[in-house]
Amino acid sequence: MKESLLKDRGSMKEAAIVAIMFPCVHFGMHLLGRGSDAFSWWQALIAGPVVGFFYWMFLSGFRRFAAEDVTPR
Repeated sequence: MKESLLKDRGSMKEAAIVAIMFPCVHFGMHLLGRGSDAFSWWQALIAGPVVGFFYWMFLSGFRRFAAEDVTPR
């Protein structure tokens, strides 16, 4: 299972983009005056890679079954 998740390079690239974009959007919204106070700056920096990791796990897990026929008989 682990090897098949690591072979999905597309979702790894997307997860890296999500991990980078999370803190950027958080700080950008604060600069615009529309940010929430749910995270401080250091929590946003820590949460970015965590969000990216979970995005990668779920996306690559769903992509493994994308080609399977799941229609009921």
